[in-house]
Amino acid sequence: MPDYRTMYDNAYLYAFDLQGRDVTVEIAKVVGGELVGEGGRKSKKPIVHFKDKERGLALNKTNGKAIAAMYGTDTSKWIGKRVTLYPTTTQFGGETKDCIRVRPGVPKETSDG
Repeated sequence: MPDYRTMYDNAYLYAFDLQGRDVTVEIAKVVGGELVGEGGRKSKKPIVHFKDKERGLALNKTNGKAIAAMYGTDTSKWIGKRVTLYPTTTQFGGETKDCIRVRPGVPKETSDG
């Protein structure tokens, strides 16, 4: 059954979109974006878009460092590269929050791919 949270309008990918599993995706483009958080606070973040996915991932620093460790800091060189996303949790503002992380290491090629 789909998670009820997937039925709302969401501009970006969230942990519940991964349905509790690892998902390997190919980076299609990276653009600068501005997110508006609670209380109207704005922050600039890279938005990573993936081949065959409608919504992108707003890249936090942890995930940015993970991708940069694999492919370098030049985002133009990330295009066509694969990463594995996985759902987990993190502490934020004194609460446990669902989040998406990028698995370290270049994903292995698969035959079903």
